[in-house]
Amino acid sequence: GGESNVDCQKRAIKVLKELLNTYRGQKVVLGTHGAVMTLMMGYYDSKYDLNFLLQTSKPDIYRMEFNGQELVEIKRLWEIE
Repeated sequence: GGESNVDCQKRAIKVLKELLNTYRGQKVVLGTHGAVMTLMMGYYDSKYDLNFLLQTSKPDIYRMEFNGQELVEIKRLWEIE
């Protein structure tokens, strides 16, 4: 059982696109699990895959910057000393 990665990605991207429309031009903070974060990032750039997820720290923080619905940049914000 459980939700497939494809279904999870579709669900997460639907919500992300709704947030981008509702809060166009504003800053939004979205908290989620690493797998969902990776699936959202992977929708826009295939380098964000299972290998990427396995290398993230727990917790980890990334910023996804958009221009409208277009992803402009993904940047890691969490720094481990």
